[in-house]
Amino acid sequence: MTDKEILQKIEQSVKDSENWEVYHHLTDNLGVNIDVFKGYAYLFLDNGTPAEPGKPFSVQTLRSLNVLTELLDIVRPYIKR
Repeated sequence: MTDKEILQKIEQSVKDSENWEVYHHLTDNLGVNIDVFKGYAYLFLDNGTPAEPGKPFSVQTLRSLNVLTELLDIVRPYIKR
């Protein structure tokens, strides 16, 4: 499976999620970013760099924990073991 195919499967799973915040957290710059490189998925919880700090993804509510858990479940099949 190519990186593009993996990314498409992940994106479709995010769009199919019944929890709208899963999509929301990936598109509103809350510090959650999914990337695919050489057949493996990477879930970044802070898309900033030391030079340009991003907003860290903060789990302060059960709702945020559920979103993070679902995102992890979506990328789990493609994460390097």
